[in-house]
Amino acid sequence: MQLFSNNDNLKSVSVMTKKSLYGIAMAACMCAVSCGTHENTITWQTLGNGADESGRPTYVQRFTIDADGPFERMAFCMFKRGMYPVDPADTLIELLPGYFAVGSPRFAEAKAGEPVVVELVTSGALRNISYAPDGMHLVCGGKPVRVKNVHMSTTAFPEQWQSEGRPDGMIYGDRAWAINDSLRSAWRPEAYKQIPTPKRVVYGTGRVAVPVADKVTVRAVDDPREEYYTAVVGPDGSLTVSTNSDHPEALAARVLARVAESADADGLVPAGEIEDWADMGYRGLMIDVARNFTGKEDMKIIIDLMARYGLNVLHFHLGDDEGWRVEIPELPELTSVGARRGYTESDDVPFLKGIYSGDGNPEAGDTPANGYYTRADYIELLRYADSLGVAVLPEFDSPGHSRAAIRAMEHRYRTTGDDALRLIHDGDSSRYTSAQAYHDNVLNPALEGPYRFWDIVMGSIADTYKEAGVELPGIHIGGDEVPAHAWDGSDAVRRLMEQRGFTEQRQVHAMFVEKVAGIAAARGIKIAGWQEIALGHTPEYNAAVRPQVMAVNCWTNTGDYGQRIAAQGFPLILSNVDYLYFDQTPTTHPEEPGLTWGGIVDEFRPLHATVDALCPADSAVQANVAGISAQIFAETVRSRAMIERYLLPRILGLAERAHNKRPTLSDSEYFGALTGQIALWAEEGRDFNLRQPGIRVNDGKVEMNDAYGFGEIRYTLDGSQPGRDSALYTGPFDVAGAGQICARLFAGEAESVTSILYVNR
Repeated sequence: MQLFSNNDNLKSVSVMTKKSLYGIAMAACMCAVSCGTHENTITWQTLGNGADESGRPTYVQRFTIDADGPFERMAFCMFKRGMYPVDPADTLIELLPGYFAVGSPRFAEAKAGEPVVVELVTSGALRNISYAPDGMHLVCGGKPVRVKNVHMSTTAFPEQWQSEGRPDGMIYGDRAWAINDSLRSAWRPEAYKQIPTPKRVVYGTGRVAVPVADKVTVRAVDDPREEYYTAVVGPDGSLTVSTNSDHPEALAARVLARVAESADADGLVPAGEIEDWADMGYRGLMIDVARNFTGKEDMKIIIDLMARYGLNVLHFHLGDDEGWRVEIPELPELTSVGARRGYTESDDVPFLKGIYSGDGNPEAGDTPANGYYTRADYIELLRYADSLGVAVLPEFDSPGHSRAAIRAMEHRYRTTGDDALRLIHDGDSSRYTSAQAYHDNVLNPALEGPYRFWDIVMGSIADTYKEAGVELPGIHIGGDEVPAHAWDGSDAVRRLMEQRGFTEQRQVHAMFVEKVAGIAAARGIKIAGWQEIALGHTPEYNAAVRPQVMAVNCWTNTGDYGQRIAAQGFPLILSNVDYLYFDQTPTTHPEEPGLTWGGIVDEFRPLHATVDALCPADSAVQANVAGISAQIFAETVRSRAMIERYLLPRILGLAERAHNKRPTLSDSEYFGALTGQIALWAEEGRDFNLRQPGIRVNDGKVEMNDAYGFGEIRYTLDGSQPGRDSALYTGPFDVAGAGQICARLFAGEAESVTSILYVNR
């Protein structure tokens, strides 16, 4: 536990001791907040960006707590920032990087209807809504108390998003108008040419009814190309699919859906022939359920989308710092500890500390902080994915990103006394900070415990796939982002380095990967990993590890990493953050969710993720490009709908490049094809990203537009947020009386962020 004092060079705060601060609250608190009839609420608002005495950017967060009686603390999740309370009597505590608690003597006097306000000066400027706090809850009697979370608008006044010396990220109405005007496309793909674009379509004579299931014939064909097929729509309304696919029925169903989608208003389609194959053998999507959990039935819907667009590998991110999400029966602590998060100051508890989301209660079943797949659940998912031609590649990140496993195995050690599976050792004084600001998330490769652990996990996973009757494509071991100095204070690592003649800790990392690859090889299992397992190692390491590797995800464009990985003979998976991380925000609008560290990833970026852009090399090197994958990390995910918003429409660019590794459609054609698919998603009730409407004043009239040609634009003239019941835009109207115009686009369940236009300002 770390107290914030002079954090990030912010103003130093005098901190009262916990005993003096909380003794008063503990004595007075009768836990009324947990049993009263009043609805407990915490309302968050940003008061706007500013600067401290040294000119460094800051902003003030206000938490208004309306509680039904006294309490001890308010806790919340938020990406790590330097913060200090405005009121010097308040104390801010970091329970974990990304999980914070505030204490105040004022909390002991809280009463229903008499809100308590806490304000925190925060370093930096607020980028967008994803950087606002979440999982706000109270603590009484040392226990979490769920409250209603309310977030006030982050676009109520310009100071909330504008910051001196920084670009204004708001996309104002007039700029949105120009963007929409440039994008809108009347072009639509011809019949059977939807994304992913097939290699060849030849139309026959006449139009026929859409083939029905009993008129579909599937035949095997021998062809060396990846998932090759021809599909003939006959003049008698039959469909004959000839393919070399390992899942011919699934492929035929996908082709039939493509044909049906091409029907005209009379339900007719052209006779003809489609020929296609995929340029990439590995056509992947990584879904992270470790940081925030997505349940079995929701994952089936995501798998459906993958199959629809010809993706064939679900890279399932199941184990990371913040969670372990699949049952390993031999190690029940992995899920009893690692699949639950809650409020605690200690790590000596049977659950993890909270982060990203939740209500502080490790037992809550309706929050993405908690949850895992039982073995039966996972088998059901495996069989479901396999029926659609999607392989499931499980990932458990190590030796970094291993906090959930470390805490689970430490709990096992405390409760059983058996140290055989410990992943760390006593007396390790190493000091490091990971990419996500953890100081305790790296297992120790000098111990035997990690290898025993991996052997059990691999054996259990292999048994699960065997029981499911589904091929295990491999196991992704992560291998990324081990921080510098991770083992500086470990005597075990020091002795290991002396014995082996190592001069750098990355040799320890390499040894770990090589040994885990050996464990996998003994079980007949291939491994996959992030770029770090294939960069900067010796020829001897490469020769030993490379034959065991099925995939290496290159996630950065720094230098020539992709080219180097492929040139060394490793199977390269194009996964670059600035093209293919779908959890990055698609625009700079402050309401648009998504992270910003990797840049803007809009719907066009994956379309431009060609093999020549991401692995510029000769054909011999490019022959080692095994595939392409998009990633959705889940720090900001709270529901399947949010995954859909991140995935749609960007999945279309991914699918196009997975099937055609070099350019096919122009941007205008792509946007036209995308528009047609968005209309379909709206009918299906999916969430998806919509570009915001444009607003401009022309000859004294307010005009609005959208990029697609369908949906409803709803607007307000008083600066309030538009909703589905706001005024409907039907055509230009007089600008007189309008001050601040706000508009949103709605299409089915989806809605855009708000466009703002100030009139006469």
